[in-house]
Amino acid sequence: MKSSFAKHSLLLFAALRVGDIVSLAAGLWFVPKFVSPEEIGALLPVTSFSTFLSLPLFALAMTAMKESSALSAAGERAKVKALLSGVFVSVAIMLVTGLAVAALVTPHFIAAMGFTSSMAGFLAVAAAFLGCTAPVYTDALQSLKRFRALGIMEAGGALVRFAVMVAVMPFRALAGYFAGAASLPAFRILFGIFALRKDLSIRAEPYWTPQTVRRFTLAFIAILAYQAAPMFTSLVEQSVLRTALSAADSAGYYMASRFSDLLYCATTPLLLVVFPYTAYTAHNGGNTHPYLFKCCAATLATATAMAGIYAIFGRQLITLMPNGSDYLEYARHMPLLVMITALTSCQVFYTNIEVSAGRFGFLSWIIPLHVAYPVLLLTFLPKDLPTMLTWFAAASLLRFAFTTIDVYFRSEKRHVA
Repeated sequence: MKSSFAKHSLLLFAALRVGDIVSLAAGLWFVPKFVSPEEIGALLPVTSFSTFLSLPLFALAMTAMKESSALSAAGERAKVKALLSGVFVSVAIMLVTGLAVAALVTPHFIAAMGFTSSMAGFLAVAAAFLGCTAPVYTDALQSLKRFRALGIMEAGGALVRFAVMVAVMPFRALAGYFAGAASLPAFRILFGIFALRKDLSIRAEPYWTPQTVRRFTLAFIAILAYQAAPMFTSLVEQSVLRTALSAADSAGYYMASRFSDLLYCATTPLLLVVFPYTAYTAHNGGNTHPYLFKCCAATLATATAMAGIYAIFGRQLITLMPNGSDYLEYARHMPLLVMITALTSCQVFYTNIEVSAGRFGFLSWIIPLHVAYPVLLLTFLPKDLPTMLTWFAAASLLRFAFTTIDVYFRSEKRHVA
């Protein structure tokens, strides 16, 4: 297990670097060059809102991956096909329903965020819904441990996104940005259908029994709650940033936070590989924590150290961006943003490991935290960026503390058992 885990992690790490380069080009070059400072701050809240609307699709994909990982590990490929067939039908129903809801509510939110392009708003919704549909296919490859195909998918999709942005953004900045964002999951879906053709061509065996439907539904509800809580928090944070702060501060936050998000470049590949391995280990009654926790801790520590180093030179880095001199005063926030991202990543790694193993005890504290915090944020409504970031840091510290306590006590229980 250890050798294949390391090999697959390195494979995805190399493939995802192409996507990271494109993401860097989008956030650090295309956006500041072509999008006006008045609208830059609206990118994050509009993206968060669209993603929140499409959340049921993402939760369905994650539930399907949890189920298919165990079936694949047991060699039940025929049942995997039956599982995926049912999931594809559910996706179609959710997609139609979700788009109908989005058509009603999105125009009002876009207007509130100061977006001037209705086409960009439509593409933002399309990008979000495609982005939450694509995991049905990427997660299927992930659960089947088809990491080579997954790597090709990620690299190819990144190149398609880059081509679309190059072609459109110089003429329609916001539309081009979200068109590029939509082209990536669209490529993933098409490539996923192609890569899964052999797995879907075999004869299916019965899978959807009443007991299976009940287990799948309960897992879906739990995962939906798990995803909805942090997404709701993010939506409130980004909306407050855009509406309670000045346009200059919201744009400055966007530019500075692009550097802290570089931390995900090192952690995302491992997160993708962890899920199916944990699901397999838990399905066979093994301990999912020791080895994987060590890998996650080492990766997060290394990524945080690297991010902290470049954050110190924030002023020098931000001047390399188009119109970067306009955002120099926000470079001082980079070290704090790196810390917030690192603490949040710890919680994400732990909760994803728990979800893949079918353990949802952490919901007892994560949902109350993610409900109480946005309510308090909206009540006191910070009016400047330093105060806002203090709120962000306090929330991330609190979630990290609960994560640490949960890890300790659950480990103690397993040790005693």
